Amino acid sequence: MSTGVKTLSRTFEPAPTSVSEARRFTRKVLDEWGLDDILDDAVLLTSELVTNAVTHAGTPMTVSVVREEDRLRIDVFDQHPTRVLPVGANAHPGAGEHGRGLLITSALATAWGVEYRKDHKRVWAAFALVEETIGAEAPASDGPEDQDVRRRDPAAQDPLGLGGLALNQLPLADMLQLVVEQTRDRFAADAAYLLLEDEMEDRFVVAATSGSADPIQGRSVRRGEAGAPSLRASFRPLSIGDLSATPVDLLRGLELRSLATAPVAFDGRVIGTLAVARAEPGGFTTEDGAQLQRVADWAAPSVDRAATRAADSERRAWLAFLGESSVMLAGSLDLETTTAMTGQVVVPRLATWCGIYLNDARDQPRLQFSWHADEHQLDALQDALEKAAPDGREAPAEPYFPGEVAILPLVTRNRIIGWLTLGRPPGEPLRRERLLVAESVARRAALAIDNARAHTELQEIGQSLQRSLLPAVLPDIPGVDIGVGYEPTGEFNDAGGDFYDIFALGAGRWGFMVGDVCGVGPEAAAVAGMSRHTVRALMRAGIPIAPTLERLNAAICDEGSRGRFVTMVCGTLETTSASRFLVRLVCAGHPPPFLVSRARSGVPARRVGRPQTLLGVLDAVDYIEEEVTVARGDRLVVVTDGVLERRAGVAMFEEPGVEAVLAAGIGAGAQALADRLLRAVADFSTTPPSDDMAVLVLDLGREAVA
Repeated sequence: MSTGVKTLSRTFEPAPTSVSEARRFTRKVLDEWGLDDILDDAVLLTSELVTNAVTHAGTPMTVSVVREEDRLRIDVFDQHPTRVLPVGANAHPGAGEHGRGLLITSALATAWGVEYRKDHKRVWAAFALVEETIGAEAPASDGPEDQDVRRRDPAAQDPLGLGGLALNQLPLADMLQLVVEQTRDRFAADAAYLLLEDEMEDRFVVAATSGSADPIQGRSVRRGEAGAPSLRASFRPLSIGDLSATPVDLLRGLELRSLATAPVAFDGRVIGTLAVARAEPGGFTTEDGAQLQRVADWAAPSVDRAATRAADSERRAWLAFLGESSVMLAGSLDLETTTAMTGQVVVPRLATWCGIYLNDARDQPRLQFSWHADEHQLDALQDALEKAAPDGREAPAEPYFPGEVAILPLVTRNRIIGWLTLGRPPGEPLRRERLLVAESVARRAALAIDNARAHTELQEIGQSLQRSLLPAVLPDIPGVDIGVGYEPTGEFNDAGGDFYDIFALGAGRWGFMVGDVCGVGPEAAAVAGMSRHTVRALMRAGIPIAPTLERLNAAICDEGSRGRFVTMVCGTLETTSASRFLVRLVCAGHPPPFLVSRARSGVPARRVGRPQTLLGVLDAVDYIEEEVTVARGDRLVVVTDGVLERRAGVAMFEEPGVEAVLAAGIGAGAQALADRLLRAVADFSTTPPSDDMAVLVLDLGREAVA
């Protein structure tokens, strides 16, 4: 080491107050050594290195100021050797927890580095000491050593010694915090803060604090209030000698007695206020006010640029949020799911809790959904929202629940369909971009909820129509096992043109039918419902099968263009002896039933009944009733065209497909066989079915009827 080396060191505790103490130590040392030209840079760099050690190492630290022959070095030792700093290619100044310190260090220092030892870590930074001769030309040199030397013009230095490169590349929050900290240190103040303009409102928000002003972080004041820019946008600094005589609401409760403020103005408008305060009265002179104004004027362009970048970034983030919200809300047509999705969109991004009211048939809001970020408070919230529901058509009241409340209408297609109640923490009302975003989300949610409600109503109509096509319950026929299957075509169809029914006729007789209306969808379902109920009513009135179908044919023809062609197997089942059943049936254009005999194993199923004229084609028809004697243990299976005509390319399921399933399921129960048959038809092709399907299985038991 050179004999001209000077070293002064001091040890500090890992406490926030150590940062300001270390700055004062470095300033005092450099004042004594007469190094005024690098004083501000060295003090700033000391502040950042000690802040890093306090925040991340958490151990006592030693600050050493070392003057060598041609440079000044600042060393900070801590006792946390395993804490690795991002250095080199992996370092990203301006991002992450180390961003601000590394960026300032690299911008101000000639050289810097980190040294890891077994029991400590040393972070150091060096400044080149260059003596310049007035009027002398700098010698030409291409050496790398000369590229690290930074010649400085003292008159051009900024008031805080921050350097424009470091300041302009920092994120907004870090940059504001740095300006406030350095301002407080420069004026030896007990507190400092910076108010920044809120463009969406005529307010100024405390964006950065230092010292005893930390409790007011995030608070806001209106233009013209004490401590904020005046209503006339004064561009002059102000001073309050005694805060007890001239109180400032923003600082109420803090142990501060004097205040100096300077407007931060850019491009002819006031965008903020820089303020310093002391615990004793009369703490600032006129010269202090002028110096504070110079600091504010110097920082104003950087503050404006950083605020603009932050606002643009925030708006882009909100636009992305709205895009994601739209996708989520449009992803479901179920009313309950869409309502719940709305709550999950706004909580916790926009609000701490929310409640959704939807208008009923009388346009009276009813609570449909509530959600809280803290599930333990959900019951209390729901109770408060229920009590806030109105008795009439007006908007719900603010619930008696802690926090700031905003109630937004859910408007779509020029009508209010409900209300969205949002709750935020106390003192944080819904303002600025959040309010605009919340209103936009409310509009998107209203449209999604209205669409889901309409779809849900259509589904309910379809389900009601489907229930009209099928019997509510199947009768209990002694000695007969019944299996049924029904599959309407289309992803969103709940009803189709296929139907089945089985019902008691009295005196040991039962009627059954399986029908297929030409076409699919609601119109076919309407004809199917009419056909089923007509046949059931006529047969229960004692009219035989053939006349019943002839009257149904006349009724369909009377419908004119609303009528549809219908095929149907309609029959009766009665017990003739302990081992026999008598089946009477008419196949009105429908595929004849399959009869499976268990008594003759290996014999394929045979078709019973002969096709006759389908319904709804001719004005006058004559049907012939056929009789089939069925042995106990046999199985009668009726299917619709959707089963037989299922396609896989040019191949069709047809009779061989049905017979294969019947043969394989000879030992299965009636319902198991019906399910197996529909599953086999669905698996026959990878394409969705193009026709409705219905299956009726009558398994005539082997046991004698008592």
